[in-house]
Amino acid sequence: MQKNTKTRLVDLVAWMAYTGLGRNTAMKFGESLGCRVRIGRRVLYDLTVADNEIDKLHEAR
Repeated sequence: MQKNTKTRLVDLVAWMAYTGLGRNTAMKFGESLGCRVRIGRRVLYDLTVADNEIDKLHEAR
């Protein structure tokens, strides 16, 4: 059995560190990629979706 050690959902602080963006820009960027997930009052960002969408943006160039 393979263990999954990669984190998929991260909070805003981790999302900011992952993208290297400031708070407001990171929130807008996550929303535009469609990787924002709301669970109750928490807002998390799906890194798998973000990576796929960023790859698509890169391939479009």
